Amino acid sequence: MKCKRCRRAEAAVDLPSHHAAFCPDCFFLFFRRQVTEGIRKLRLLSPRDRVLVCVSGGKDSLVLWDVLIDEGYETEGLYIDLGIDGYSDRSKEKVLAYAASRGKTPIVVELAKEGIPIPEAARCVRMQECAICGTVKRYFFNRVAAEGKFTVVATGHNLDDETARLLGNLLHWQHGHLARQHPLLPGSDEGLVRKVKPLWRVSEVETAAYGFLKGIDYVTEECPMSEEATSLVYKEALSRIEDRMPGTRIVFYKGFLDPSNPLRKGAQPPESADDDSTPAGGAPYADAMNVEEAGAPGGAARACASCGAPTYTETCSFCRLKERVRVARSQRAARVSR
Repeated sequence: MKCKRCRRAEAAVDLPSHHAAFCPDCFFLFFRRQVTEGIRKLRLLSPRDRVLVCVSGGKDSLVLWDVLIDEGYETEGLYIDLGIDGYSDRSKEKVLAYAASRGKTPIVVELAKEGIPIPEAARCVRMQECAICGTVKRYFFNRVAAEGKFTVVATGHNLDDETARLLGNLLHWQHGHLARQHPLLPGSDEGLVRKVKPLWRVSEVETAAYGFLKGIDYVTEECPMSEEATSLVYKEALSRIEDRMPGTRIVFYKGFLDPSNPLRKGAQPPESADDDSTPAGGAPYADAMNVEEAGAPGGAARACASCGAPTYTETCSFCRLKERVRVARSQRAARVSR
């Protein structure tokens, strides 16, 4: 099969959703245009922005960083070491290797040094690892960005991620989450840095193909803590539909983002970096971009009494979580010493 664009080279990437197949060079051009068009349409970034790219070592975040560098944005990477035995070390190696290849030195936050590695925290407070991970990531995304004077935080959420989240929120009729779901979450005067998802128009298959053809070495294994994540169920359901009806995901998501969509009516910009409102069981499919205390519309955010982060409560969700872990450790130590 010949490339649809150049008509000369053999196609390397088949994209049924676009009724097209591309050779590597034409696919790179197509992919970057998809990303830059997504940025332009929703005004996610400007040439003046200082972008903090949150990188995990996986394909999506490293591909995002690669594209933004090539497009001339001023970027720095942030890697959060979750303290997951083996997996976190392998992920960090990929991030450091990629950064070195582009002349960059990423910012690294080690949760073990912060006193809250994800596996131990989950055992201490008996919460799902993904819920704890989301709370901790949101906190450090915003804190590092604010302290480093970055104007925007960018994450590698792709079309598959966003449609899975949308499906989960629709199935559970999470009106608050639906009203706020968007590739752009504005910042606030209370200290919340703007957050964007520039890969919202490209699928997981497309980012994987881009990373492979560009020679980006990324972690291929899934996080071992996410085996029971409900997002995987929603992704599988949408993949089955996409296989039978290519293009369904992008139609689904673009339709949701249409300003005339009644589910988007009355959407309020987020006013806090926190969100610990995800109910047990993982529904809705929340990501690292939601807000805390969604039930406080119109209320003014305040500084956390402990760390100064924006929150609607006296202390932010991260500090409350850290205190619960501290108490659980103390109780465990007391039992051992008896």
